[in-house]
Amino acid sequence: MTTPDTTGTAGHHLRAALDRAGLTYRIDPWPGALANIIVTDEPGNVFIIPAPDGTEVRITDDEGVTAYPPNEHRGWVALHYAHAEDDIEHAEVYRSTSTDVDADSTLAAESIAEFMASRSTP
Repeated sequence: MTTPDTTGTAGHHLRAALDRAGLTYRIDPWPGALANIIVTDEPGNVFIIPAPDGTEVRITDDEGVTAYPPNEHRGWVALHYAHAEDDIEHAEVYRSTSTDVDADSTLAAESIAEFMASRSTP
């Protein structure tokens, strides 16, 4: 699978923040990215960050999209899933209603990095 081009989207800002935080991720366009969100099948809907313990964090907006203009940003939602195939059971890692895509992306990435560090501690 090729990585979706996020240029010019809010997802590009998120991608840059995740890169700065040193987080590894993949971008998936599949439906069911986050529980209780109807996700359309367009590129860049969800960033999936694998945790050291085999679980994962998924981040997108409240509508399950990251491929939209940055000036339309209304906050990120990051949820932790204990099982990759599970779209129901999750715990919230980060949620905001910020309209500042750069600041929000940085805070989201920092929160996820901190969460990941807590998952790798025995």
